[in-house]
Amino acid sequence: MPRGTMSWTIVWTAALTLPALARAEPPLASQYQPNLAMDSCEATSRAAGFLVASQVRAGGEESLGWSWVVGGNQVAPNLTGLISLSLLEAHQAAGNEPALRAAWRYAEGRLAAEADLATPFKPDVELLARLSQATGDPVYLAAARELWSRVVAVSPDGRAEVARIARARAGAPALVGFDVALTLRAALALGEQAYAQQLAEEVIRRSAEWYLPAKDPRFSLVSAAALVPALERLDAARHAPVVARFRRDLLQAQQPSGAWLANETQPSAYAVMALGASPLADEREAAQRGLLWLRTSMLQAGSYAAFNDFMPEPFVGEVISAVHAEALSALAADCQRARGK
Repeated sequence: MPRGTMSWTIVWTAALTLPALARAEPPLASQYQPNLAMDSCEATSRAAGFLVASQVRAGGEESLGWSWVVGGNQVAPNLTGLISLSLLEAHQAAGNEPALRAAWRYAEGRLAAEADLATPFKPDVELLARLSQATGDPVYLAAARELWSRVVAVSPDGRAEVARIARARAGAPALVGFDVALTLRAALALGEQAYAQQLAEEVIRRSAEWYLPAKDPRFSLVSAAALVPALERLDAARHAPVVARFRRDLLQAQQPSGAWLANETQPSAYAVMALGASPLADEREAAQRGLLWLRTSMLQAGSYAAFNDFMPEPFVGEVISAVHAEALSALAADCQRARGK
């Protein structure tokens, strides 16, 4: 991502304590100072509120979804399920009822648009399955299973689905792991363990094709970090070696700021989620440093920019709905851990 001359690196102490942040050189812009007092649960509520307020409305109808860049009026259907999942997670972590209603509105009003899709968006499958668990409504589960049946009609087993994803991502192979992670999550939400295991084994077998940290560090790290929680949920013992490798690589890639890459929100959010449940203290501590960066970098509206060097607005990245949602998911996961849920 081009940064021009606006790049501004803040040097933080290794411990990344709040006093160290307050004394950072150059100092934090004043707009970020209030963020130092926030915990992850408060940040979750603020970030969820921003997403609820930015749902796109069409002609006075119910809110249907989110645009790619906040402020647009075109719904991005491939992203709205992922965004709605982050709101469902915010509700489960922090008890945010407007977040649950926003996810419900999407499920009720937008998924009908997928009637003609041969292969549905995987986050929509997971969203419907998890909404059924959250609300007790079997209609959502039936809808999730109907969408999943289309996945299986195209790819009868997990190996075939990984191959299909690899063909579709031929121009950006480092994203294969990310797409497979989304499919794994959908399969696990429906209890499709055998299919999920096939997905996992095949994406690991083909990792040399897509895990390219020297060539494409951004998407390789995002893919690896997205896979870690899904692989652990599937079978932590079986996939421990590859999970440990990915976590080590993420740990080594963390920047002094606490963020990943060039102070980018998306890889930072996924790295925090991958490292936060690690059995190793140094990896959990890295996740906490990343969370501190995430909480502190929240913009005045409660949003997240694609990158943030702690320059005052508007000298930050664009506010991209899905990237904001990924930061929200990381905050919600930490809030849920803090509250013992």
